[in-house]
Amino acid sequence: MIAMNRSEALGAARRLMRGFAGAPDARRHAQQFYSALVHAEGWSKGEQDLIVTLGIWLGERPSVNELKKRCDETLEKLA
Repeated sequence: MIAMNRSEALGAARRLMRGFAGAPDARRHAQQFYSALVHAEGWSKGEQDLIVTLGIWLGERPSVNELKKRCDETLEKLA
């Protein structure tokens, strides 16, 4: 797997968020969003912590209704 840089990861994350509403599996879509961010290089320590926190939260299997909102909030903080 070729690592993306921060800018590429943000672009991929934005594309995933645009398709979130029509995704057949919201949990899988949120996991793809997280994966695009966590495998990228160039994040600050605070940004890395935010991404790791998102991953831990996703691992707790939150309500499907909360997924898009939390992903949106994370993207907003990273952008």
